[in-house]
Amino acid sequence: MVVLQRAFSAWPRRDGGQSLVEFALILPIMALLFLGAVDLTRAFYYYIALENASREAARVLIDFPYEYDDSVGCIAGNREGLPWVNVSCAAGTLVISPPANTGVNPPRRLPGRKPLTVFAFATFTPITPLIQQFTGGTITLRAQTTMLAWY
Repeated sequence: MVVLQRAFSAWPRRDGGQSLVEFALILPIMALLFLGAVDLTRAFYYYIALENASREAARVLIDFPYEYDDSVGCIAGNREGLPWVNVSCAAGTLVISPPANTGVNPPRRLPGRKPLTVFAFATFTPITPLIQQFTGGTITLRAQTTMLAWY
């Protein structure tokens, strides 16, 4: 009977305060890791959108060399990148090299099996303050597509 009295009289200790303090100490680190993962995911998605935009612009210019000038490739690249990235030839965020020969009507590319390269640029701003301090506030993403012309 003495054993039973000791078992029921000793109440278990309460460690709720200790757990709360430990959680409060680790919460900022967990939040930074989570927001850093979100930033990394967003940057990767922006890069994929840039790659798709540059690929689509190059595809249009390779498929229709005698029908369109570079503006049609720029429009196709912009449509492919939206809504995540806004690229355009006028803003310098979509660069086509070599450009079409605009001295003839209609503008056309020089014949021959030559490479056509499309560069796409975008500025990415992270949402995590720690990553903003390391990167200076913005990160410039760059994608490039090179295709060989068949004309």
